Amino acid sequence: MTQPRSVESEQQTRESLAALYRILDRYGMSDLANQEVGARIGEQPDHYLVHPYGAFYDEVTASSLVKIDRQGQPVDADSPWLNDGGQNLARWIFGQRPEVNYFVHGHCENVTAVSATRDGLMPLSQSAIYLGHLVGYIDYAFIEDDDFGDEFMSWVASHDILISHNHGYYCLGRSAREAFFRAYYLRQACEVQVKAMSMVGGDIDRLRLVNSERETGYRDAMYASEDYNYDGKTEWQGMLRWLDKHGLDYKC
Repeated sequence: MTQPRSVESEQQTRESLAALYRILDRYGMSDLANQEVGARIGEQPDHYLVHPYGAFYDEVTASSLVKIDRQGQPVDADSPWLNDGGQNLARWIFGQRPEVNYFVHGHCENVTAVSATRDGLMPLSQSAIYLGHLVGYIDYAFIEDDDFGDEFMSWVASHDILISHNHGYYCLGRSAREAFFRAYYLRQACEVQVKAMSMVGGDIDRLRLVNSERETGYRDAMYASEDYNYDGKTEWQGMLRWLDKHGLDYKC
């Protein structure tokens, strides 16, 4: 008999999201106080958590996260300054995708470099193969008006990863570990692509692309394998142990 999926309490969600911020920082996936990482509160699915704008990722704690409602507005009138882009992302993503509970929005340099190319992410590596079918592309807009919001939601409705041209990426997950796993390996796939392109002087014809038939076969075999998890389950506890071992105060 399948056991029902447990629902995170607000405190559990706060600790998971704070851990995600710290882990992203550990792996060099922050951008000063910018970018955004958000979570849906499990026991309050119409309320979300984001970080106070100006806080660096290595400063985020469970108690410092700010609760917002489904319109993206702070629940507490005395809440600190928030990134309006993060507020928009929370209401757009969680409002459109009820099964998604976490997202990572980042500006990693190699992902941004790939986003600026016409070919986008190419099947050049294992990580690109098991993520490629999740990826969609959207044009960057600094002014996030209603038209942009509608376009963003139309794309995020059917993609777990969005690459924003000339800007960065958005990785969605049912859990903190899944959102991190996708963000980490998207960065790896793009790093491999940037290096491979540099080695052939930008000549795509000199790259060994995996053809579509093999790509599909490899991907199907990966996801069918009982020896590995593609949602971060294998690695997440180890990353939490690292945070605890180094005495980091993310749970406070």
